[in-house]
Amino acid sequence: MQQDTFTDDVIDEKGNGHSGHSAEAETTQFSDEELAALGKAASDLLPSVVWVGRELKFSYKSGGWYDKINKDTEEEVGATETFKVDARSYTEVWKRWGKLEGQSKRTVIDMIGGRAVDGWRNPPRYLMPETDKSKWPKDEDGEPADPWSESAQIALRRISDDQLFTWVAQYSNRRGMGELLDIVARDAKDHPGCMPIVLLEAVPSGKYFNPRLKVIGWEPFGEGASPPANAMRLTRLQDELKELHAKYAEPGGAVAAKGKGKRGDMDDEIPF
Repeated sequence: MQQDTFTDDVIDEKGNGHSGHSAEAETTQFSDEELAALGKAASDLLPSVVWVGRELKFSYKSGGWYDKINKDTEEEVGATETFKVDARSYTEVWKRWGKLEGQSKRTVIDMIGGRAVDGWRNPPRYLMPETDKSKWPKDEDGEPADPWSESAQIALRRISDDQLFTWVAQYSNRRGMGELLDIVARDAKDHPGCMPIVLLEAVPSGKYFNPRLKVIGWEPFGEGASPPANAMRLTRLQDELKELHAKYAEPGGAVAAKGKGKRGDMDDEIPF
């Protein structure tokens, strides 16, 4: 017999190919070490921050919710539209903004974030890189502008047409997510295998509005739901945070980006 150098298949004298593995090897059970290695590889290959579907926007000025259909078109969401919320997808994110060489518009240079179910919580600002305000870039008014911004995001599915959305919230808008997560933490065990069904509402707050996801029922989320918790992702994120501290450490501070960062797909302008 001759062996194919590239595929490890065995070719007999008649030209018939078959696997070079023995029958015994094919039935050997995975060891705990092998399964752990495969699990780590899977964790490393999966993105920590996932964007699905279209952007769902909330206006703190009008209290309206909007479906951003494309770059130039958005439609207000009807008050009676219902959505399923993939609570497991709740993710906290830090983004580092800057200008790529030759560009005038700010874009995301670095990003780190992960799901709460995997154990990730955003570090407070003082534990992130670049805390010296005197070294921050200046805004249009000549004031120091923090290059890092914090947000949280969650995935939803519109029941009427199964359209997926990602809602990203900053500042006080995150309260709407927090209230929903409190309800899930309290009541989800009474609805096994299900996620909350919500109406998108707005709560007056002075002259502005805060978002609210009013729970009106529970159902399985369906296709595209977030996978179960994976604690191995937390170790990867902790390593990435150390790398970010090293990248932006003093002396010298942050420098203008010469090209794509470690996450090559994160230097595009984000959709919100």
